[in-house]
Amino acid sequence: MEEEDKKTSKFGLKIIAPIVAVILILAGIGGTYYFYIQNKKSQALLKDPTAVQQAETKEILKKLAEFMILPTDEEPSVATVLDAGQLKSQPFFAQAENGDKVIVYTKADKAILYRPGTNKIVNVSSVNLEQPATVKAAVYNGTKTSGLTTRFAVDIADSISSITVVSKANAKRSDYQKSIVIDLTGQNTELAQQIADLIEGELGSLPEGEVKPSDPNTGLLIILGADYVSSAAPSPTPTASPTPTP
Repeated sequence: MEEEDKKTSKFGLKIIAPIVAVILILAGIGGTYYFYIQNKKSQALLKDPTAVQQAETKEILKKLAEFMILPTDEEPSVATVLDAGQLKSQPFFAQAENGDKVIVYTKADKAILYRPGTNKIVNVSSVNLEQPATVKAAVYNGTKTSGLTTRFAVDIADSISSITVVSKANAKRSDYQKSIVIDLTGQNTELAQQIADLIEGELGSLPEGEVKPSDPNTGLLIILGADYVSSAAPSPTPTASPTPTP
């Protein structure tokens, strides 16, 4: 009897061993197949930057949905904060760090600052879709070089979008050596300094004998001197005309 039991056990082991082997093989194949599929998906994403971005956005929105109710009738735009230092002056970005995500829902008028590293919402605000108001500027040619104000208008449009040149004229004098930027209202000091730095001029007050622009809403007056060198064209040469065009 005991011998028969031993035979049965051996027979059972002979049957079970191949079954276990098959299960292990199938498990190995299944694991290999899983990682193969995941690798294929990763390769596909790498070949399609749009798909990568969509996948990242989907993951971000999934995490945000755990904290707040998100709009469902529009797809948000998502951007990454690359230089938080330059944004610190804006209240919304006061606590921003590089790598933070900005999620904007235009229709819902909602902007969200999210930090993936800590999975935290840093700030939420409404979206201001209005274009920032531009400051009106007048430009006077304080030299004998014709066309200087036109060249300046081209230069400034390429460099500073927050001002609009609304008038150009000749200054009362044509012997200005240094360009002057004048804040006519006292409300645009920072912008005036930015322009002065750009053209290597100086901040100043309205010179004696000069007249303010006729438009009372003009915030800045730039008087171009002989030191102004335009990037819109080669260095200008003085004209023989006693009354150059602005």
